[in-house]
Amino acid sequence: MKKILSLLLAAALVAASFSACKRETEPAEPPSSSSEPEPVYVYQDGEYSVSYAVPAIDRTLDYLTISVKDDEITIEEYGMKEDPGPASQTGDSSASGEAVSTPASSASSASSSAESTASASADSSSQALTTAEAEALEAAQLILEEYNGVRGNLDKMEPIKDQEEHTYRFIRMMRTALESAEAGDQKSVTLGKYADGTYKSTMPDFNSDGWKEYVELTVKDGLIDTITYDAIGKDDPASRITTDTSLNSGNQGPSYYYPQIVTNFIEAGDDLTKVMSPTNGASATKSFSKLMNPLLANMISGGEKEIIAPRYVNGTYRAQFTDFDENGWKDYVVIRIDSDKVTIKEFDAISKADETKLKSQDTELAAKQKEKTGMTPEKAFDALEKNWNGADNDVTKVENVAGATVSSNNFKLLVGQILATAALEGDNEATLEVERIASTPAK
Repeated sequence: MKKILSLLLAAALVAASFSACKRETEPAEPPSSSSEPEPVYVYQDGEYSVSYAVPAIDRTLDYLTISVKDDEITIEEYGMKEDPGPASQTGDSSASGEAVSTPASSASSASSSAESTASASADSSSQALTTAEAEALEAAQLILEEYNGVRGNLDKMEPIKDQEEHTYRFIRMMRTALESAEAGDQKSVTLGKYADGTYKSTMPDFNSDGWKEYVELTVKDGLIDTITYDAIGKDDPASRITTDTSLNSGNQGPSYYYPQIVTNFIEAGDDLTKVMSPTNGASATKSFSKLMNPLLANMISGGEKEIIAPRYVNGTYRAQFTDFDENGWKDYVVIRIDSDKVTIKEFDAISKADETKLKSQDTELAAKQKEKTGMTPEKAFDALEKNWNGADNDVTKVENVAGATVSSNNFKLLVGQILATAALEGDNEATLEVERIASTPAK
């Protein structure tokens, strides 16, 4: 019989300086001379438990128990345990529901008491953990720290890197537990993989060919029931790329590879990292992932059902010029994109004479530039970064830095090329090579 790992989070709550979260309310009115009115509570006192019947991709099952007292919410138990058997892999909640909803044994169950928590944690740590169990323990602690950091505001929680699925599961379990607490229903709730409903994700813009992709799907009994992937025409909103006769004259046009991408997604177990691109469908597969990533997050967490997908794919991107300039420097830029927020990480230049040397490290050059223009490469970067932050991701709105006009234009060209190409499809495995714009000879 598989060993069950119970992840104890009361200790993490204590380490984060509090173990209970009270929902934000309006400031209390000053006390009056008359007797105080009876307080009005949102939630009913008691314990509320939620667990998953279908394992996450790492084959662990999430569970949560909260207690409520006078609207104070305490997480009594939260964690992930090993999938009890192959029956749950089919999504059959009836086969695994009993094992999922059964509380952890008393030897490893969490308590609001720091003393008993420390003892139980020691018992757990003394056991040999599998890789999945160790990662689950770390993930649960990080998720709880994030929850504490936003003081229980689920809408403000950011997913933990590489543990996005468990973060979204935690959010959904908390939302479900709070719904139960509001109704005073203390029956344990078992969740399916996704929250039921109809979902739609649409691209923010039409692409260069005049199409705007979208995904529409329904979830029934916790699993995807139907799914459609298509694109709307810019000139005719009633047109669809899969039925456009000019694009589907052969056997491997959009009418073939759009539905094939959906099939590949289902066969990959809803894992976007394992979706194979069909013939001619590489770009459409990237667009599908771009649409589905935020939609899956909402399906798992019980969030909004109709969304506009982010314009850019999260990740770190690098671009550089293809050649060195007349002074022997090759400019490059590194940016980080997260939920369409673009952060400039580096902007510098490589020396042709020594490619391990950067312009920002050349103190002799900095001294000459400062004497001539009052600007140094380091100061130019700081100023460009500030100008970028005020430009709303639009390179055309970035003001040039006085004394660094050439660097400013190079910066805008490199960043602009990333945003216009690589970032749209998530192509960040290799450095983007950018051609310089030839200057017009003086007449």
